Amino acid sequence: MQNGRKTSDRNWCKMAISDPLLRELQSILKKLKEETQPITDHCALLKPLCETLERILRKGLKQPGSLFGINKRDYWSWMESTPNYVCNDKYNPFLNRAIDLTQSSPKLRTLQGRGRCFIRLALAKKIVSVPVEHLLRNARLTEYWYDSGLSIIANPPLAEALMSLLFALTDINFELDVKNASFLDESWVIPVYKRLELVPCSSLGMTIRYLDNRIFVVKVEENGVAGEDQKIEPGDIVDELYQESLYGCKSGKVNSLLREHQGWPVYVSVIKCRLPDGTVYPPLVSRIKKLKEELKEFEVKKLNKKGPAPMPAHALLPQDYPEQAPVHDPEGKAEFTAKYVGQVSTGRYGDVAEIESAVEKAIQQNKQQEITENKVVHVELTETEVIITDLKTNKELSKHSYTEISSCGRRSDMTQYFAFIAGDTQCSVSRNFTAFVFEAESADESKIILCSIAQGFGRTSWFV
Repeated sequence: MQNGRKTSDRNWCKMAISDPLLRELQSILKKLKEETQPITDHCALLKPLCETLERILRKGLKQPGSLFGINKRDYWSWMESTPNYVCNDKYNPFLNRAIDLTQSSPKLRTLQGRGRCFIRLALAKKIVSVPVEHLLRNARLTEYWYDSGLSIIANPPLAEALMSLLFALTDINFELDVKNASFLDESWVIPVYKRLELVPCSSLGMTIRYLDNRIFVVKVEENGVAGEDQKIEPGDIVDELYQESLYGCKSGKVNSLLREHQGWPVYVSVIKCRLPDGTVYPPLVSRIKKLKEELKEFEVKKLNKKGPAPMPAHALLPQDYPEQAPVHDPEGKAEFTAKYVGQVSTGRYGDVAEIESAVEKAIQQNKQQEITENKVVHVELTETEVIITDLKTNKELSKHSYTEISSCGRRSDMTQYFAFIAGDTQCSVSRNFTAFVFEAESADESKIILCSIAQGFGRTSWFV
């Protein structure tokens, strides 16, 4: 087999292949070889490739006789048992790992889904040829699973051509999100999958609905944590929370996990209801229709044909707005002058929802204390921290690392004011938060300062 591999690797693109499925695989492979970038989930060639591989693996697969087809087989049926028939000297640890990951995935319910998950893992790990190669080494096992008159795998000349193509396929780099597996039971179309890290909060600010064992977002509060950057929208599915799958979970699981991790940043993964081209993800079409019938207030947001939906000021990032000038100098610092309005305790809450009331409270405190002129301060945003210094006395008023800062933002009706909330220690474990409120020279400068703080979040990892 190994000697034949080198020869077939050179000649796979020139082979005269009689079987239409193998010809289709050969054609896709030629196009993949022309790609200059790794193949991702949304490459147009990935779906036809996976569908063709699946059809090849199913062709001629023997089905046991049983009443009503209860014991129906699929290609995963033999793939998951492959390690049982492999000698130790031929053992491939990546194969066993891929099988274990597929078997243990809580997001899959069917043989079809598990088989598809394995194909994606095998492409990513460059082992797509390995299970077929092991099967072909055992003639009795091959005969047990496949009909030699109908299949490709049990037909020696066709199987040799297939192995040549599979070996060539391992030369291609696939960068697939293998945890994006929740709809493989139903479809080869891969949805857009987003992993988000939200500020610590007691409530995500969204309404969810259970449908078909999945958690749909049906409403998002405009000023809530989930909606602050419009990355979670009505119609999306909450797939994981703190890396735990929510597929088929009980109704109280979400609140239970939030209570268990109170004070931590919220790690949530969502399946977006729209594909990159803007169309609704096909498996969700009927479900969204059902939600609309049951909930009058539910509505999937329409596409903004003029461009991406506007983001709130505190969520602005340079990559979101290319025209935004960089706010950090070559040394990684950004420096501004602003007026220090004051600080307000927000207790145990450090999420962005506290910003609006904190700004108002700080202004009211100054009025009550008859403070007519706020301190002019120097705001220095370094690679790792925010430093506030009194310009008149040169006294350092506060210094906070980005891991201590839980959120930042401004009011929509007083946009020259901005604030950030920091804990008395790293915000993931802090139980005492304070909002620091400032007045910028203009609304535009307020926006730029918030953008700069957001850059700091992007450079800093949370320690938990």
